[in-house]
Amino acid sequence: MNFRKFINFWKIDKFLFLWSLCAILNIIAFLFIYFKISPSNQLISLKYNVLVGVEVFGKGKNLYLIPTTAALISLVNFGLFRALKNHQIFYIHLIIFASLIVQITLLAAVFFLKAVN
Repeated sequence: MNFRKFINFWKIDKFLFLWSLCAILNIIAFLFIYFKISPSNQLISLKYNVLVGVEVFGKGKNLYLIPTTAALISLVNFGLFRALKNHQIFYIHLIIFASLIVQITLLAAVFFLKAVN
């Protein structure tokens, strides 16, 4: 086996692992909202501020906008990843880790909203 092929395989595999991790975190957010918060048409808090408390109330179904937003950001970043994968290696790493940070942040937001509701 050629050493370059071996290195390229692990580079591609690392990227796929990070994109898979983003998708798994997004699925966890959707499932957490569905099973733990169980949103309905009742009013619940959608935005919480430490200084003033609950700022925005809305229907529980609007909680699904949080992981949907994260998925859309990841899809845009994946499109940029595909466009730049052969040209700018630094931007590829930046795009992947930005998507991962977005997923982790919005998953944490969902967990904190569970504590508030």
